[in-house]
Amino acid sequence: MTTDFFQTGGTLSEDAPCYIERKADEQLLNALDKGELCLILAPRQTGKSSLMVHAIAELKKIGIRAAIVDLQPLAIQKEPAAWFSDVVYQIERSLRLDTDALSWWQDNARLGPTQRFMTFMEDVVLSEIQERVVIFFDEIDSVLSLPFSDDFFTTIRAMVNAKANNPVLRRLNFVLLGVANPSDFIKNRSRTPFNIGKEIPLTDFDSVSVSRFEEVIGNDSKSVLDRIFYWTAGQPQMVQKLAEAVYPLPAEERSPEKIDDIVQKAYLGTRIDSNVHLKFIRDYLLEGHKKVRKTLNTYKSVLDGKPVAYDEQSPVHSRLRLSGVAKAENNTLVSRNRVYQTVFDKQWIKQNTPRDKAKIAIYSLSFSLAAVLAWFFLIQPIFFPKFVNFQTLSWQDEDVYYIEKDRLEIDVGMPSQDIVKITKDGKNIPLEQQDKELKKGSGIRILFDNLKIGENRYEVLFYGRLWKENFKKKIVIAYLPEWEVPTDLEMVKIPPGEFMMGSPKDEAGRYEDEVLHKVTLTKGFEMQKTEVTQRQWKQVMGYNPSYFKNCGDDCPVENVSWLDVQEFIKRLNRKGGNYRLPTEAEWEYAARAGTETAIYTGNMKIIGERNAPDLDPIAWYGGNSGVDYEGGWNSSDWKEKQYNHKRAGTHPVGKKKPNEFGLYDMLGNVWEWCQDNSDWDDKTKKVVTDTYRDGVIDPVNLKGSGRVLRGGSWSSIARNCRAAGRDYGSPDNRGSDGGFRLVRFPKVSRPE
Repeated sequence: MTTDFFQTGGTLSEDAPCYIERKADEQLLNALDKGELCLILAPRQTGKSSLMVHAIAELKKIGIRAAIVDLQPLAIQKEPAAWFSDVVYQIERSLRLDTDALSWWQDNARLGPTQRFMTFMEDVVLSEIQERVVIFFDEIDSVLSLPFSDDFFTTIRAMVNAKANNPVLRRLNFVLLGVANPSDFIKNRSRTPFNIGKEIPLTDFDSVSVSRFEEVIGNDSKSVLDRIFYWTAGQPQMVQKLAEAVYPLPAEERSPEKIDDIVQKAYLGTRIDSNVHLKFIRDYLLEGHKKVRKTLNTYKSVLDGKPVAYDEQSPVHSRLRLSGVAKAENNTLVSRNRVYQTVFDKQWIKQNTPRDKAKIAIYSLSFSLAAVLAWFFLIQPIFFPKFVNFQTLSWQDEDVYYIEKDRLEIDVGMPSQDIVKITKDGKNIPLEQQDKELKKGSGIRILFDNLKIGENRYEVLFYGRLWKENFKKKIVIAYLPEWEVPTDLEMVKIPPGEFMMGSPKDEAGRYEDEVLHKVTLTKGFEMQKTEVTQRQWKQVMGYNPSYFKNCGDDCPVENVSWLDVQEFIKRLNRKGGNYRLPTEAEWEYAARAGTETAIYTGNMKIIGERNAPDLDPIAWYGGNSGVDYEGGWNSSDWKEKQYNHKRAGTHPVGKKKPNEFGLYDMLGNVWEWCQDNSDWDDKTKKVVTDTYRDGVIDPVNLKGSGRVLRGGSWSSIARNCRAAGRDYGSPDNRGSDGGFRLVRFPKVSRPE
C-alpha cells in the first residue's frame, strides 16, 4: 500500500494534503497584511519553507505579489556587488519583471551595491508592479559568514524605516527565514542592532492538528499517533516521517511497538553522520562558535532537569534552541523530545565536551619533557608523510575558482581540530596568522596573490598533531582580467508555443516523475545550436576544467558546476549579451521541436541497458560513446552496450543528426544544466519542482536546494536519453558528464 499523502523530503507544495496549518500561518499573513517585517527563525526541518510557499499562495489570493530569494547558493560570492546582483536577478525571475536585472545592474554601477539594491527595489520593482510586494529571503543564515553581511541587514532595516517618509516603499515588505538569531545579524557593535521586525514562532505539531493523519492511517491509529508524539513531541519532520513509514504496513502491524522499531532504525540505531537531520544538529552544537564547552554544559543541565531560565539574548541558549535539541517553554529551557534526548544524551555530551586546558596543563606538566622528545625523535617522520585528500566537495579532485583580479582570499575550513601547521606550495603560512585564525575553531583565510593570467595551481598541506592524519587540498585559480564573447556561439531561433511536457505512461524507459502536462511558452528565444565547447569556455574563463581535455577544443566543456556556469553567463552579459540557462520547460520544448515521442526522430526501442539503435544517429550515449583518445573512461564492464567499446567519453559537438529546430546533441554527450531549482525525493527517486504541473505558463521553479539537469550523457543508459528524462544535481557539483548550452532573449529597454 502506498500513498501520495505524506511527504518528508523537500518543501511542501501549496496543495500538499499533508500540510498542517499552525498558528504561524495566520500570524504571518496578518503581519504581512499590516506591512510588518517578519522573521521566521527556527531550527532546520521545522517547516519554514513550506510555510513560505503556503503564505505566498494565500497572498496571491488577496492581490499581493511575492518573490523568493534563495540565499544559500549565493554564499560563494565574496564581493558585495556580485552578491547583490545575484539577489536582484532572482527577484527579476521570481516576479517576472520586464526589466533585465543584470543589464540594469551594470548600467547603474556608479552606485554602491547597497544603494543600487535599494534603487532597484524602488525604481524597478515598485515601478513595474503597482500591487504590494513581499520578498522572502530564505536560508538567511548563509549570509552571516559573508564579510558584508552587516551591509545587507542594515540595508533591509533602512528600507523598512524609510517607509515612514516614502509612501512608495509602504508597498514593499520582507520576510527573513533561516536558522539564526536577530542578534547575529549585525556584528559591528558600532552599528545599531537589528531590533526591528516581528518574530513568527514555529511551534511543533499537537495531536489535534494532525487529526487528518489518523484518518489516513486508519480509524484505530490513535495509539500509533500517540506513540509518534511520545518520541517526537510533535517535531514536524519527524512526525511526517514516522507516519509515512507506518502507513504502508498491514493494519495489524501498525502498532506502538512498530513505531519503536522504526524510531530505532531511523534515529537511535543509526550513525549520526548517516542522518542529515541529526548531523546538522551535531555540527551546529559543536562547530562554528567559541562556546562549545558552555553550550554542552548548559544542555547537560537541561537533561538533568535543572531549571535553566531562558535568556533570548544568550548566544548559548539561542544555539541550543536553534539546533533543535531544546526549546523555550514557560521561560525555561527544556528538552525538545525523546529522540534528541536519546541520541544526544549525557554520554554524547561527555565525549564531545572540550577538556579544561588549564587542568590538562597541570596534570601533564611532569610529562612535558617526554612529550617534546617523543615529538622530535619518535613521531616526526623521516620520510614524506602521507596526506589524505581534503576538498570542499569530497568526491572532486580539486577546488576551482574563476576570478578577474590578480589576488584572492579563500576561507578554508579545517579538516580536523588537530592541525598544527599549514603550508602553501611548501611555504609556511605565517604562524601568527595561523594561531589567530585557528583559535576561532572554524578555519583560516589564505591569500593567493601575484597570479599569472590563466591557470594557477596550488597545494595546501595540513599537518596533524601527534598520531593524527595529515591532509592536502588542491586549488586551481583561473585568473582572466579581460575576455571577449566567442564569435562561434551560434544561436537558433525558437518560436513561442504550447506543448505536452513529460511522457505518456506507455513510453519505453519512462520514469514516474515525467507526468504529462500542458505547458505554454509565451516568448520566443534563441538557443545555442550545440553545447558550449571547451574552446568557448576557456576563452571566457581562462581555464579548461574538462576531464576529457584530449577529446579536443570542439568537444563540450564538462566538469563545470551550475554556479560556475552562472559566472560564465555573467561575463558574457557584461559584454552586452542577454544570456542565461534554459528553463526546464524551454529545454524540453526545444529538444522536442514539435514532436511528442521519446526522441525527436520517433519512438525508441530499448534492446538492452545501453543498447537503443534509434539513438545512434542523434546522440552519444553509453552504448556508442567509445573513444580512442588517451584519458577515456574505462567502460569495459558496462553491460548490454550497442557497440563493444573499452573506453568511453565525450565527442566533438554537432556530429550527429540535428532536430527540426536545427539543434544538435540535445540528447547525450553531456547532461545539460537548466535554470530551475529542484529537490530530490530519496524515497520515490523523483525530481521535485513546484512548477511541473498542468496549465503552467512560462514556468521556472525557484525553490529547492538542487538544480535540474536534462538530456543524458556519454555514459548514460538508454532510458536517460529521452526528451522527457529529468535529473537532479547540487549546484556546486562538477562531473565529467555535466555541461550546458545557452539561451538568449532580446534585451528589454525601459522607457525614459
